[in-house]
Amino acid sequence: MKTRFTFLSFLCLTLMCFWTADLQAQKKFTNTVPVPYAISGPDWRLDIIDTLHNFDPNGAIDTVIDQTNGQTFTFNLNAPVQAYAYNNPDSTNVPGALTYAGPTFIVNRTNDWIDFPITNRSEVLTTVHWHALNLPAESDGGPHQRISEGDTWHSIFPVIDEVQTAWYHSHLMDFTTDQVTRGMAGMMYVQDPNNDPLYAQLPHNYGVNDIPLNIQAKNFIFDTLTNTVMSIKAGEKPGPGSFGMVNGVIGGVMHVPPSMVKLRMLNGSTIKVFNIGLTKELLYDHTTSSDSVHFETMYLVATGGGYVDYPRPFTNNLLSPGDRREFIVDFSQYNSGDTIYLTHFDNTLPSDAKYTKNWYSSAMMAFVVDGNIQPPNPITSIPATLKPYDIAPGPVFKTRVKNLLGSGGSGNQWTIDGTPMIMNVINDTVLVNTKERWIINNTTANAHPWHIHKVQFQVLEYAGEIAVPDGRGGYTDEPGVYTYPNLPDELFGWKDVQLIRGGAEMTYVARFDSFPSPYNMDSLFTQGFMYHCHILTHEDNSMMHQFVVVDSLVTSVTNTNNVDEQKTLTLSPNPASSSINFKGDFTEAGVLRFYDINGKLLDERDMHSLPGLNVPTGHLPRGMIIVEYVSGNLRFVERLVLQ
Repeated sequence: MKTRFTFLSFLCLTLMCFWTADLQAQKKFTNTVPVPYAISGPDWRLDIIDTLHNFDPNGAIDTVIDQTNGQTFTFNLNAPVQAYAYNNPDSTNVPGALTYAGPTFIVNRTNDWIDFPITNRSEVLTTVHWHALNLPAESDGGPHQRISEGDTWHSIFPVIDEVQTAWYHSHLMDFTTDQVTRGMAGMMYVQDPNNDPLYAQLPHNYGVNDIPLNIQAKNFIFDTLTNTVMSIKAGEKPGPGSFGMVNGVIGGVMHVPPSMVKLRMLNGSTIKVFNIGLTKELLYDHTTSSDSVHFETMYLVATGGGYVDYPRPFTNNLLSPGDRREFIVDFSQYNSGDTIYLTHFDNTLPSDAKYTKNWYSSAMMAFVVDGNIQPPNPITSIPATLKPYDIAPGPVFKTRVKNLLGSGGSGNQWTIDGTPMIMNVINDTVLVNTKERWIINNTTANAHPWHIHKVQFQVLEYAGEIAVPDGRGGYTDEPGVYTYPNLPDELFGWKDVQLIRGGAEMTYVARFDSFPSPYNMDSLFTQGFMYHCHILTHEDNSMMHQFVVVDSLVTSVTNTNNVDEQKTLTLSPNPASSSINFKGDFTEAGVLRFYDINGKLLDERDMHSLPGLNVPTGHLPRGMIIVEYVSGNLRFVERLVLQ
């Protein structure tokens, strides 16, 4: 009989003597790091299921320290707890079925539309968001595309993005934190073997020398009467936890070939910013970086949106929630049997990015070099150059400024521009196939990972502190104004997530190409894409807004009774300033209305006829507005830009 974690069981927990672990003493690396099975089509079905998952099946953790009074006690983390998982329906009863998170989708770039049928077999309302992909709004999987228990949602879109590492996860309004914490997340590879010259030159054998790593932090609730784990700590503000894990296991170990290996790192945590590096030394609970520690070189070959220009060497790298980085590591320089540790250096994490408490710098998993593993296509060297990098072409059509506000705790909200996220409010309307400049001003004292749906952006300027690796697992904070092309490595490349330090301001450009929504006042509010802080507790606590991408400025006259009736009406100039003129044979009397982009009525007047009239607009707000003229069953709608 399947065990469920219900509200009643939670209430029972509150009546027992339990607490959340603050630290773990990790003694050994005994849990094999699982590589999620891959789905490469043509069967793209996915079920969302309730599961039970063991995060420590071989007992790598055996001690918890109560940070309040220093008391220690022994517990058993080797026990199943309630979680969520994604599985292909044909994989649920065979080896490879997942009890936590989801399989890796491997998709080829194609102009063909692909149907991803996703069935919710759990008992919670949820969504599945395709993080990083450019697709139609109705397929994005944001808060609007909710999937009820027992329902199947068909997300249909062509994969047109550049070669990259993406991921998918729950994006349910107010409950993203809880559901991602419990396992609603998986990774996606976008590849193009036939047209990508770098495909054959870089490691690409999935699970052998091309490895997905979902790096997370979690907390658990323990019963001190039985010294056993009771549940994942989740909820509105579960906290980041002090247990570091990779691909759903703590104290993990993975065998790798003695050749080049690509590590696709995803920070799948709710709030934790990781400072990731590789060391031969086993570091645990140390408090300072040491010059005697040797940091292995990781070569960055791709950011979240695709290849960089050349392999950029790092000793350590900040990995923000939601971000992905692809690193090449040369394991051929070690002997068979050598162990290299993936280590998080918490003590040198910038203080404004340190939302967590009770973390120590420590190894999170072990790589063991194994001469018995030979990839079908071993890579022994990587190219000196990768892909040319230039700012996306085209003039800037519009500049937008967004201010990150708030202080979080004590009931205060994190917001954008001082307003909360409201599902039926469109905060921005963007014209398709245009390039925009966005200025993100972080007025808070905390670092926030900025994320926007649909597009990949390119940083033009960054003013404020930026963390530069010091070669010893730490960073030096170097405040200044950095402009393209003279950007530090941290700011370079195509991105959909970028950490903005406290008090800093970032300016980027992005092209909003493809998949516009038809402008329809009745349905536009369900066509929103999100932009938000990717610390999920901030997103759930209202640091999120939405935008729509609409088709180009065109005139439409429609008959609401679906009667074939040809009428023409145009307005000019567009853009306009103090007035507009109308031409055409739509001469019937009607009502002329002006709306702002949120649907708020700005002005309304009865008209005997429009053609030949000069209508004043100087009293209306500048920017984009909507012009509507209705006469009987005929309706005219056009977007108008006022300058």
